[in-house]
Amino acid sequence: MKSKILAFSVLVMFFLSGQAQVLAYESKIKPEAFQDIGVHTIFDPSFQYLDDGSGNLSYLDNGKVSVWGSTLGTRRVDTIGVQVTLQRWTGIQWIDVNTGTNSTFSNASYASSSREITVSPGYYYRVKSKHWILYGDIREEGTVYSSSLLISN
Repeated sequence: MKSKILAFSVLVMFFLSGQAQVLAYESKIKPEAFQDIGVHTIFDPSFQYLDDGSGNLSYLDNGKVSVWGSTLGTRRVDTIGVQVTLQRWTGIQWIDVNTGTNSTFSNASYASSSREITVSPGYYYRVKSKHWILYGDIREEGTVYSSSLLISN
């Protein structure tokens, strides 16, 4: 927990110091500029029940990628879920090209989702995955961005 708080504090200080403007500018030049600094997760370090989330993609061949995501809770919760979105880099910004349905599980501590998607070659792609839990009146949620992957011709 201390490492999550420390990481969150460093991230906040980074953005407040004005470095975020450099990051935004570089991300318009090439998509991996965002990934190079290792900031992929937006989770509140004070979460009690949402422990971790991940999302990723891999190239399968024949113009298809496999995308997947998983959410891990610290205990069984009323509802736990994940939604996986494939994004493409336009040269200026990331756009959503395929958003999956919410994959939810009840009375569980783990949720996952995966599927195959046909993509156009010559673009960078990444996964944006949304993760959440519901436990009584508490809702915790966060977003994870994977590294980018260039799909060649």
